[in-house]
Amino acid sequence: MKSLFVGLLVVCFMTTLTVASVAEVKPLVFGLSFNKGFVSGTTVTDQSGRGNNATLNKGAKVVPNGKYGDAVEFNGVDGYVEVVMDVPEKNFTMALWIKTDSPDAGVYSVLDGAAGAGGHDRHFYIQGGNICFRVWQGVGWCTTTKISDGQWHHLALSVESGKGQTAYVDGKQVGTNAYDHSDFDWQKRVWIGFSNDAKNQYLKGLIDEVVYHSAPLKAEELAGIMVAVEPTGKLTTTWSSIKANY
Repeated sequence: MKSLFVGLLVVCFMTTLTVASVAEVKPLVFGLSFNKGFVSGTTVTDQSGRGNNATLNKGAKVVPNGKYGDAVEFNGVDGYVEVVMDVPEKNFTMALWIKTDSPDAGVYSVLDGAAGAGGHDRHFYIQGGNICFRVWQGVGWCTTTKISDGQWHHLALSVESGKGQTAYVDGKQVGTNAYDHSDFDWQKRVWIGFSNDAKNQYLKGLIDEVVYHSAPLKAEELAGIMVAVEPTGKLTTTWSSIKANY
């Protein structure tokens, strides 16, 4: 009888774990590590398992000196990484690691046509060394946090309906804005290493571990996604630890 009871507990636990894991991983829209084994030619495999692969374009290339393993190096002239897809406009988080000494540069954006033709939105950009953001139809806003020091920094913007935007650098909250969603619902692509809102639209520097979430992550959850994106081990463990209440 004891053996049967223990067996039932194990089955129940495993069933609960499996269901919870599937639900909890759901918020990850795409995840790009740029590590060897996930890059073939100009194609970068999406490690969320959703097939939202990226492409390296023009002056963007994979190099070995990333935050975790490899990263993408941008030439500051025409390099960008593109994910062709429609991403969520409400309740989302955008995040990445960046290393640059450029005081004015584009970092991350959502576009309609190439280079923002037809519309652009959800911008990360550097202005005067400070990290700035804009979610349309809201206004652009800048933090007082400088990131153009040639060191690695983790950037994240969490947008939640009814609460607005919250920006984080290296896991710490650095600013907020009241506009709580994007009205740009005809987008067709995401560009990494570029923003129309920047004085210099293309980034000169390195980017690693790029993610887009369909959930507004909190500070404690962002601490988890600051680790390396991997399809097994870290990725599964990290994303499975995010609560399934979105």
